[in-house]
Amino acid sequence: MYTIGIDIGSISTNGVLLNEKKEILSSIIIPTGASSKKAADKTFHQILTEHKLTEKDIDYIVATGYGRIKVPFANEVVTEITCHAKGANYYFPKSRTIIDIGGQDSKVIKVDANGNVLDFVMNDKCAAGTGRFLEVMARTLEIDLEEMGPISLNGKDNVSVSSLCTVFAESEVVSLIGADHKTADICKGLHLSIAKRITAQVKRIGLEEEIVMTGGVAKNIGVVTELEKNLGCKIKISEEPQINGALGAALIALEKVQSKIQTSVSVSGNSSTGASIAEFSVEDNTLPKIGYFCSYTPVELIRAAGFHPVRIKGSEKESSAANEMLCGNICPYIKAVVDQKINGNLEDFKGMVFVNSCDGMRRLYDAWVKLDEGKKTFNYILDIPKNTDEAAVYYYANLLKKLKEKLESYFTLKIHHDDINHSISIYNAVRERVQLFLQKYWSGYIGQSGYEIFSLLKKGANVLPEKFQEYLSHVMKQKEGIRDTRDIPRLFVWGSIMENEKIMKVVEDAGAKIVAEDLCNGSRYFDAQINITNDPILSIARRYIKRAPCSRMVNVFERINNVLSIMQEKSIHGAIYHTLKFCDHNLLDYPVIKKTFHEKNIPLLHLNCDYTMSSEGQIKTRVEAFLEQLTGASNKK
Repeated sequence: MYTIGIDIGSISTNGVLLNEKKEILSSIIIPTGASSKKAADKTFHQILTEHKLTEKDIDYIVATGYGRIKVPFANEVVTEITCHAKGANYYFPKSRTIIDIGGQDSKVIKVDANGNVLDFVMNDKCAAGTGRFLEVMARTLEIDLEEMGPISLNGKDNVSVSSLCTVFAESEVVSLIGADHKTADICKGLHLSIAKRITAQVKRIGLEEEIVMTGGVAKNIGVVTELEKNLGCKIKISEEPQINGALGAALIALEKVQSKIQTSVSVSGNSSTGASIAEFSVEDNTLPKIGYFCSYTPVELIRAAGFHPVRIKGSEKESSAANEMLCGNICPYIKAVVDQKINGNLEDFKGMVFVNSCDGMRRLYDAWVKLDEGKKTFNYILDIPKNTDEAAVYYYANLLKKLKEKLESYFTLKIHHDDINHSISIYNAVRERVQLFLQKYWSGYIGQSGYEIFSLLKKGANVLPEKFQEYLSHVMKQKEGIRDTRDIPRLFVWGSIMENEKIMKVVEDAGAKIVAEDLCNGSRYFDAQINITNDPILSIARRYIKRAPCSRMVNVFERINNVLSIMQEKSIHGAIYHTLKFCDHNLLDYPVIKKTFHEKNIPLLHLNCDYTMSSEGQIKTRVEAFLEQLTGASNKK
């Protein structure tokens, strides 16, 4: 019995051949070069030639590394996180923390006694402190990469390299050379900077011995020495740490063969390969449009004034137009909608309603007013309290009355209580229909993907509620016979606004099902109805203040408890907490959320994303590793 693991990294491609006794028969390290596929082919055929084997002699092949999807002959692809955990456990069964510094990223992995991943953190946004970083520094110092470690051992602690950005650090090194600092001192300063960065990663998941280091940088004695000083303990390193990922892949391949696991999934009923349920169109309505940005905007009041409220989407393509008006460290959604404004894509709107729900939204209003300077336009900002008590309800109701008066005076119209109650009835009806639809979905009676459901709700929020209600009734009749019977990880998604629903598709394509979400542009938009009363504005205020809170409201623990209740009720295995970059409210909550989920032993993945899918590769790797972690925990039970 033979299995092969192939690890395609950015710098090297590594291969390992195992037999049924878990003996390493062959290990190969070659440069990856320009083509991951060619490097994988070369590694594979070199192993076969060396042992006079044919392709038929190999029982199973697992590919890993950043180029794992470029291996057409692999039976399976597994993330490098899981593979490094397995490989480290092979050499060091007592290992609990694994540090892997590869060519373009660094990872710290916490594992159990069987080498199963319990938690991980990774830096995959840039090459800071990785093998590529050290390559560039060695070239700048005009020494061989292999010399850096031994040379640094003779260095003194008199050089500091403050930047780990490869470009800026290279400039620093050039300046240090110009200042006649010794090469040994510069090497030591570089290694110390790397050690500080990796130590911070270790502390994020908690230091637990034994510590094992894998990857090509583990061969650098200078980096290892500085890390041991910072961590206060010895680091275990195998004889050839560079093959660790390939070894783990080969071990996983052997487990697959020995257990003869054959997984199958199915969706029962009359499933259709036709268009997605989210791909629907309705007749353009004749109502003039008023735009809004936050789910705390009272759409019922806007509709009562005779307008169709439409939540503004940002530009789907990256643009730098907004950078001239906004600071760099602001929510990417804010930038994306300002781009839409600057590019003239919102000229058909009669006005905009803003909510002072966060600093980004406040800055958005300021930018919008600036762009409309000299124009006669309706731009109104609505304050909203952070508390959810009765005082907050009455405070918000008074603000809504001022909005009503402003709509009446600006557009020369009158909004009667009957108009407001009629609008409330329309939105109540569609919210009731959405909740019925979601109940059927949660119970497995509508076998669509979570990605399709979220896309449907996201699009439906901007459709006339009467039309969306009709369409949902149609969907329930057409899709009710399709049941999802797959035995796969069930996930919950929450956090910041998710403008790019393709993130959910990445998650489900990796082998999970998103059962439920709590996102302000998804199901939460349709979550609570409004009582018809003699004071409809107060009723509207009560609905928005008392509904399931978002992160900008005070009580984070209430939010967490709501989510945990939903997960328990719907038998959900784990959660994904999605945040947009610079989303202060959601990022501030994350440490508390992480601590609570850890204490309750509930798997949680944090995805910090921008507005586009430019980081799709990194998202995919994190999601796949998380699902492998979930599946491993499930198999243990």
